[in-house]
Amino acid sequence: MELSKTELSELISTRISHDLIGNIGAIANVLEMVEDNNGQLDEDIKKVLYTGTNTLMARQSFFRLTFGKDNKQVPLGELQALCDKYLKTIGNHVSPIELKFQHIVPELTKIACVCVMIAGDLFLKGGQITISVNKDNMCVTAETDYKFCASKVNDYQQIFSGKNTECDSQYAELYYLQELLGAEVPLKFSADEKSMELIIG
Repeated sequence: MELSKTELSELISTRISHDLIGNIGAIANVLEMVEDNNGQLDEDIKKVLYTGTNTLMARQSFFRLTFGKDNKQVPLGELQALCDKYLKTIGNHVSPIELKFQHIVPELTKIACVCVMIAGDLFLKGGQITISVNKDNMCVTAETDYKFCASKVNDYQQIFSGKNTECDSQYAELYYLQELLGAEVPLKFSADEKSMELIIG
């Protein structure tokens, strides 16, 4: 399904807002708790404030790199750190989502971030995302010991095959990747829906 730039911008804006608003609300609630506690910060309040602030900062930094206009290239170490922090905000603390860059070139930074977002959204529990680049293509794999979210597997397949007729902001990054590449993206899931492979090249 082909989107206009305006439609794509609306989807991205809605997705970003949705992913940030919950943490903004949590921080606002903490401020109310501080007022109710006569301005005192007890340990419970500090914990909520710390978690909400760190999550908000991690997502904001990641989204700026992923969707920002002038942030196309960053050093690999910084890219790894930003992506790791983002994945911690969506993963299970007991079973985290791990990320491994086997190789990446600066000009593919933005595409790599979009792929991290796409892969990360599939996990119900922990697993691993691996991104590697060779002279011919970029390969993104996601693997888990559990099944991926079944509804998202189905929706991903519909979107990448061009069969979907409705645009959902939760999948803004899929449409954005197609816009960046200017082509359909070959996406494959294993039969047991425990692994995904995305080849870009």
